[in-house]
Parts: sequence; structure tokens; C-alpha cells
Amino acid sequence: MLALGAACLPAVAHAQATLTPTVEVIDGCTVLTAEMAFDISAGAGAGPVDSTTQIDIECTRLALFRVDMDRGSNANGTQRRMRNGSGDFIPYGIFRNTARTQTWGSGSGNAPLGIAWGRGRGSMTAYGRIASVPANLTPGVYEDIVTVSITF
Repeated sequence: MLALGAACLPAVAHAQATLTPTVEVIDGCTVLTAEMAFDISAGAGAGPVDSTTQIDIECTRLALFRVDMDRGSNANGTQRRMRNGSGDFIPYGIFRNTARTQTWGSGSGNAPLGIAWGRGRGSMTAYGRIASVPANLTPGVYEDIVTVSITF
């Protein structure tokens, strides 16, 4: 006798789920700065010695922003100062305009407004000035750390 066996096929099952791709675009801006370097090679009493630097703003969209600067890590009252390792100081200022008459600070009226166009990019120029190079400076690198922040 011949037995025919039915091959046991597994039952076909079907299941499904959904996949939902998402991305969150953060409403944000980034500020990028560069070094502001002064050339005081003319020596003591030279001045004014000017410098500039670019501040670039990149936002996720078109944005109106304000760029604030603190007084730096070596300020004496409202006077910004660069300091070297020996503790000597060179007073300087950072300004919002080419004439260097509007000090760049923090808050409404003290910090410039800007707009990031297109994909959200804008830039501003910061104008630096050492009014007069002090006498008897110890050789070395003089620096300060100024925090630049944006409100948008």
C-alpha cells in the first residue's frame, strides 16, 4: 500500500505596522566669531589702534536677532581690558559702528539688531579700538574673553 502524505506547509501569516518618519527642526540660531587681533608694533603711545572681526549668525529659518556682548573677563567697571600672564593690562573697546562711537554691550539699546535672511544667515562687523598703547608693557600675549550671545 502506498501512502501519500501531504507535506505540511506552514500556515501563511501576515502582519503589518506603520513607520512614521519624523524630524524636528529646532528653532535655533548659532553664533560664530573670529579673533580680533590688534597690531601694536608702533609701541607705547601709539593710537588709536583699530581692528575688526566678523560675527556670523546661522539660524534654522529667517530670524530677527540681537547680538549681545559682555564686558569680558578682565573688565574694570565698563572698561574692557586685555591681560597678559604678568598681570599687565591694555584697555580697549568694541563698537557697533565704524566711527567707534557706539559701544557694543548687552540689552536693548546697547546691542545691535540683525536679520538672518534666506536660509537664516546674517553677519555683523565688530569694530575694536585701543585708544592709546600704554607705556612699560611686559612683553607677551595680551588677551580677553568676551562672551557673544544672541537673542532671537
